[in-house]
Amino acid sequence: MRFSSAAALAALGGIASLSQAALTEVHEAGRCAIRGNCGKQSFFGGELPCPDNGLAHQPDQRVRQQLVHLCGKKWEDGPVCCKEEQVDFLSLHLSISHCLYCAVC
Repeated sequence: MRFSSAAALAALGGIASLSQAALTEVHEAGRCAIRGNCGKQSFFGGELPCPDNGLAHQPDQRVRQQLVHLCGKKWEDGPVCCKEEQVDFLSLHLSISHCLYCAVC
């Protein structure tokens, strides 16, 4: 029984260190804070973005076209921090808040 408790504590410590590693520690131009979807907080909730401190990437042509169509010419070039599923979500829910969603990218 004592071994099981120690193993459980070690596992919890590992999870805590992983969650701390997921924080976005680098803040600079061209660096993301979130990217993609990591699931829902509840059954009825929307998709939640994943923490991601990686560099922004050039999207493929379809994503670029959809992003420009939805958010304007500002998004015609340059790297972005959103993925295709996020742009699809934006397109689906655009009537909710156009400016908020475009700012995520």
